Amino acid sequence: MSLPRSPRPAEPDAHLRLTTGNLVVDLRGCRTAVRNFLRDWLSHPHPSMTASEVSDGFLPHRRLPCEALWLDP
Repeated sequence: MSLPRSPRPAEPDAHLRLTTGNLVVDLRGCRTAVRNFLRDWLSHPHPSMTASEVSDGFLPHRRLPCEALWLDP
C-alpha cells in the first residue's frame, strides 16, 4: 500500500491525535503542518474536542487532510 506523499519530504512526520468523546482520530503530517494546526487550534479550541502531538513512535497511515494548507502560519 502506497502512502500519500508529504508536502515536505525532507521534514520528519509527526503524530497528531484528535479526540472527542469516545472517538480518537490519529493522523500523520509533516512537523510544520501539525504544529501550525495545533497553534491555530489552541487559539480557539472547541470545548468537546482535544488535539495534541503524540510522541509515541507510532505514525498513522492516514495523513492530515489538506496538510499543505497548514504549512504557513
